[in-house]
Amino acid sequence: MVAPALYATSNFIDKFLIEKHIKNPVVLTILGGFVALPFSLVILTLRNFPDLRLDQTVLIILAGVFMELALLPYYKSISLDDVSRVVPVFQLIPVFVLIMSFLFLGERLTTSQFMGFWLIVAGAYIVSINNFGKGMFNLRRSFGWIILASVLWAVPSVIFKFVATEQGFWDTLAYEFLGATIGALILFFIPSFRKSFFSEAKAARSFVWGVLISNETIYLIGRLIGFYAIAIAPAVSLVSALSGFMPFFSLIYGIILSVWFPHIVKEDVRKSTLSVKFVAIILIFIGVWFINI
Repeated sequence: MVAPALYATSNFIDKFLIEKHIKNPVVLTILGGFVALPFSLVILTLRNFPDLRLDQTVLIILAGVFMELALLPYYKSISLDDVSRVVPVFQLIPVFVLIMSFLFLGERLTTSQFMGFWLIVAGAYIVSINNFGKGMFNLRRSFGWIILASVLWAVPSVIFKFVATEQGFWDTLAYEFLGATIGALILFFIPSFRKSFFSEAKAARSFVWGVLISNETIYLIGRLIGFYAIAIAPAVSLVSALSGFMPFFSLIYGIILSVWFPHIVKEDVRKSTLSVKFVAIILIFIGVWFINI
């Protein structure tokens, strides 16, 4: 439960930064990869730089690169919509993981997974509709960006299913963080992105940098707790199912901020909108549970 709560906290800090201080999400993406590097080096040093098989090392680092690149469409999506609308749709990630596992790992869908698959899709569709009635097939502008981010995030999840169980938690985590740094460097060496990074960095006040670094630390701690929970849990499915609570946290945070702290983040908290969000989140939560039981 701690990891989903931290992720939701990070989501709203991201929203605050993008709306109030950082115009170009590339800055947040690159910084996130750079912050991951110290975590990676500390773990690798404590583990005496473990010698993994080359193919598995490449796969884990590639997973980290995909995790980093997925941040670009993610930041775009939350710049266009309420966090409490965006986060539930990201529960499509298990759906894409199922599809990729079926195609590339030869896994088969169980009846409960098939049911969960469609419940998540239904919930994601409901929360992404602009208006009911004539707008039933008019999806919000954020939807396409969320789908792209979800696909990119599903790739490392499949890689982890393939690699992490053999190599262990800490070694996998360290090389995944290293991959995130490589992903940030790839973006940094694109001239237009590098120019934007330096431009935003010069304009940012010390307060903004403090929030940025704190937020990336919260996110990485959330990942650390999440991965550790997977490592020690009697069943990985239980930890995965608990991730379905993240949309609930985002809805609660959105209401609290909008009612008491609208100068930080303001969301649509009309009763009709909250009802749609709540129904969609319930469907998605049940779907995530079915996929993981």
